[in-house]
Amino acid sequence: MLRENKTFRILFFAYGLSTLGDWFDFIAVSILLGFVWKADPMTMALLPIAYAVPGILLGQFAGVLADRVNKVKMIIVMNLIQAGTTLLLLAMPNPLWFLVVIALRSCASVFNDPAQQTLTRQVVFEHQLLQASSLNGAVFQMGKLIGPLLGGMVAAFFAPAICLMVNACSFLLSTVLLLPIRHVDKKPAAAQTKTREKALPFHLAWKEGWGIFFQNRVLLFSTIFSLFAMMTIQLADAQLPVIFRDKVPLHPEMVGYSVSVIGLGALLTVTWLHRQKELRSYGWVLGGGVFLIGIGFTWIALYQPETSRFWLLVASLFAGVGTGLTTVGSNYLVQKETPKEALGRVRGIIDSLTSMTFIVAPLLGGWLMTVWGSSLAFLWVGSGIVSIGLSALLLQRFIWGNQKANATVASQQAG
Repeated sequence: MLRENKTFRILFFAYGLSTLGDWFDFIAVSILLGFVWKADPMTMALLPIAYAVPGILLGQFAGVLADRVNKVKMIIVMNLIQAGTTLLLLAMPNPLWFLVVIALRSCASVFNDPAQQTLTRQVVFEHQLLQASSLNGAVFQMGKLIGPLLGGMVAAFFAPAICLMVNACSFLLSTVLLLPIRHVDKKPAAAQTKTREKALPFHLAWKEGWGIFFQNRVLLFSTIFSLFAMMTIQLADAQLPVIFRDKVPLHPEMVGYSVSVIGLGALLTVTWLHRQKELRSYGWVLGGGVFLIGIGFTWIALYQPETSRFWLLVASLFAGVGTGLTTVGSNYLVQKETPKEALGRVRGIIDSLTSMTFIVAPLLGGWLMTVWGSSLAFLWVGSGIVSIGLSALLLQRFIWGNQKANATVASQQAG
C-alpha cells in the first residue's frame, strides 16, 4: 500500500516523524517538571489538563474547519505553530508558564487530528481503510517504543532541552515532507465537496455534524461504549507507577519495561490487523480489546511480590494487545461509518468528548488510589474494565447491529 499510494506514503512518514518527536517531547516534559523544577503533585496534575482542555474547547471547531479547508495546508500551519511553541518552552522561567505554553501548543495539535483523519479517508480507497488505520497505529506504537528510550538516553547524556529541539525539528521536517502534496485538495471530487461545505454557514455545518453523529446508530453507540471504557481505563492508567512502586519497590525499572511491553503487544496486534482486509465484527475487536486491557490491569492488581516479575510483563502484554485492538478498531470504525464529507466534524465531536475523560478520570483515579490503596483500586478498576468489555461482547448485536446486514444495505443504497 505504501508503494502504491504516494500521497498516503508521504502523509504516513510525516505523521511518523511528528509522532516520534512527540515521544521525545514527553520525556523532556516529564524530566523538566518532575526532576529539574521538582514540581509538586498539584502542578503535575495540571499537565494532563493542559493537554486535554484545548481538545474540549476547540475539537468541534477544528472538525468543522477540517471539512472546509485544504487539509494539508492546515496540517502544515499547525506543524509550524507547534514547532515554534515547542522552542518557546525552552525560554519558560517556571512550571506555570511552561504549562501555559504546553496548552497553547495543544491548541494547534487539536487541529491536526481531524485534518489527518479526513485526509487519510480522502486519499485511501475504502477497501484499504483498515490497512491505513493499522499502519498509523503501528507507527504510533513504534514511536511509543523507540521515542521514550532514545529520548531518555538523549536527556541523560545531554539535556532535556535537546529532546524539545528534536521535537521542533520533527515538526519542521514533517512540514517539508508535506509540501509536495499541499494541492491534493484541488482534485475535482475534493474541490466539489469543499465548495459545498463552504456554502453552508459554519454553525449549520457544525449542527449537521451532530445530526450525522446522532443519526448513525453505530457511531453513537460505539462512542458511548468507548467513553465508558476510556473513562474506566484512565482511572488506573496514570497510576501505573504507583502500583509498581508498591508491588516491586526495589525495581523501578519495571515501569519502563511494562510500558515497552504494552507498546510491543499493541505493535504486534496492529501488524496482524494490517494483514486483514476489513473488520468483520466491531464487537470482537473493540469489546475484546477492552476485555484484555481489564485482564491485564486485574492481573497486575493480584500480583504478589514473592512471585516472578515476569508475570507483570505478561499482564502488560495482555493490556498491549487490547490497546492495539481498541486503537485501530475505533479509528477504522469512525473512518468506515462516517460519510467522507463529514469526517472532520464527526472526528472533532468524538475527540472533544474523549478529551473530557482525560480531565475527570485521572483525578478520580488518584482519589481512589488514596482511599482504597493501589492494589484494591486496581482490582476494582480492572474488574470494571473486564465487565465493560464482556458486556460489549455479549451485547454486540445490540450495540453494533448485524454488520453483514448493514453492509448489504449500504451497498444497495450506494448502488
